[in-house]
Amino acid sequence: MIAIIGAGLTGLSTAWHLGRGRKHTIFEQQDAIGGLCRSPSVDGFTFDHTGHLLHLRGGYTQDFIARLLSGRLRKIERNAAIFCNGRYLPFPFQANLHGLPEDVLLECLEGFIQAAQQKHPACRQETFHGWVRSAFGPGIARHFFLPYNEKLFCRSLRRITSDWTSWSVPKPSLSEVLRGALGMVNTGMGYNASFWYPEAGGIQVLPEALSRRLPHIELGRRLVSVRIKERRLVFHDGTEQPYETLISTMPLPRLLKLLDRVPDRFATASRRLTASTVHNINIGINRAGVSPYHWIYFPEREFPFYRVGFYSNFTPHMAPPLASSLYIEIASRPAAALDYAGLREAALEGLQRCGLLRRGDRIVAEQYNRIDCGYVAFDRFRQKRLPGLIAWLKKNGIISAGRYGSWTYCSMEDNIRQGRAIAETLA
Repeated sequence: MIAIIGAGLTGLSTAWHLGRGRKHTIFEQQDAIGGLCRSPSVDGFTFDHTGHLLHLRGGYTQDFIARLLSGRLRKIERNAAIFCNGRYLPFPFQANLHGLPEDVLLECLEGFIQAAQQKHPACRQETFHGWVRSAFGPGIARHFFLPYNEKLFCRSLRRITSDWTSWSVPKPSLSEVLRGALGMVNTGMGYNASFWYPEAGGIQVLPEALSRRLPHIELGRRLVSVRIKERRLVFHDGTEQPYETLISTMPLPRLLKLLDRVPDRFATASRRLTASTVHNINIGINRAGVSPYHWIYFPEREFPFYRVGFYSNFTPHMAPPLASSLYIEIASRPAAALDYAGLREAALEGLQRCGLLRRGDRIVAEQYNRIDCGYVAFDRFRQKRLPGLIAWLKKNGIISAGRYGSWTYCSMEDNIRQGRAIAETLA
């Protein structure tokens, strides 16, 4: 029997693609499916566990999700911005510098031109700090990439490796940067130039659609121990379950703490594989059209949040008429002692300072999500130990999968594709 831990997208996709070919059961510790892809309803608003948008690059996943959500999916052309130096710039920053103060614009342009002429390519840079400066120059690095990503990862970017940047950071040509500096907006750049989102119901409709053909899902089943040699799971209620193959989509450090044995070379991995915590504050406001954007990046340290998005701009069904819904994202170190009241106060004050909240606006709904594993820290320990750790687990019948099971940075599409790939290897 194949045991799947977690009813998020990776676990559900694995079970879906296994079909009836192999006996399997999904064990989920929560009382609902979806993992982070859940969409609670609060006072007429639908909120997600922060922004969950479908960026579909592959033909298979486009067709697969289109069939799953036939007639309930809309394609949206991205309208995103960066709030910097008191003004909004089109995303991505590096290709749309027009509107910056003259001295900042000159610093960014000079740095990018020098970077474009350098003999040592950015791909040779080991740290993200070095890669950004080498790829875009010190000006663009200083005014956007470094402060924004320090807010995201909550640590020095000299300790973050550059091996996650290839697909997620758009690299414009010199001509495109010059065009953007002159006010000709560069559009369509990056993996998220367009995205898909459900017409109604929030992102939760995707896991719900996946689960309808999966009869073997057990909710409220919290795993407390994995006996590797016996290939046996122990749950919080004392029940046990034998397995042939274990597919775990829980965060990798958490899985390591449940194993009854771990080799010495991986003994510290459960505490040295780290991630920033994301605090997601969702709010509903009694005013339509709070912003024209889908989301806004905030690199400057004076704002506590790194990003603010607008559910009601994805589809009007996310909020009641004449209202708007927002998600606010604040990152912290895992051990940081932050309370919701303090986070909320700082977030609302920041929204007022940048003009998103006006005098007279009233918050008519709110909801908070703490996401303990937000952004994986791509540090040297991870780079050195992760491949061997994943291989050792696989040798012992455990496939650690998904964004946090693989301890990586990936999209919902990647989770679905990984589930399919796992199923094919086990068929």
